[in-house]
Amino acid sequence: MSRRERKKEITRCLVIKEAMRLFREQGFDDTTMEKIASQADVSKATLYKYFPVKEAIVAGYWKSSVNQKTDFIPQLFASISDTKGRILAVFLSAAATFKSEPEFARIQFKYQFQKMGEQPLNGEVRSGFEGFLEELLKQGQKQGDIRRDILASDIASYLLFLFTSTCLFWFADPDIFPLEKRLNQTVDLIIEGVQNA
Repeated sequence: MSRRERKKEITRCLVIKEAMRLFREQGFDDTTMEKIASQADVSKATLYKYFPVKEAIVAGYWKSSVNQKTDFIPQLFASISDTKGRILAVFLSAAATFKSEPEFARIQFKYQFQKMGEQPLNGEVRSGFEGFLEELLKQGQKQGDIRRDILASDIASYLLFLFTSTCLFWFADPDIFPLEKRLNQTVDLIIEGVQNA
């Protein structure tokens, strides 16, 4: 990573940190982009260059959180032998995180769902979570428990869509929608279709 790229990443992380602090203190709706720019000590133009809307900041927060968990992959492979179990563990871990910050998870999912039809730029995955799932699936293809005739990136997209849909239903009524049970069903549904016979 070049010096310029490192500086951009530092700015991006600072904006996310300050925005999330403000969202927690003042509420998402009561926090303005101007206030975020001021607290992060960046111009409004710089802020909008990185994040066109507040929801993009929350999405950036979740993506950073997922990217920090990539160190979790070796432990996941050591403790769970099959791809289905690994994906379920990742889904349930994510669900626990969402339950701890439901307002931000709801904002992230709504934003992610709105962006779902857009093609990512420069070959990037749409979210850190999608990339994480793709890596798990590629490893599953290598070890022979996931079919190789479907691209891991395609399966990851399907999984992400189903995971997002399941979580959106839970957000609508958490008291009557058992998230963990539905995530188990989601993983069963997709993995049964892509497992090697």
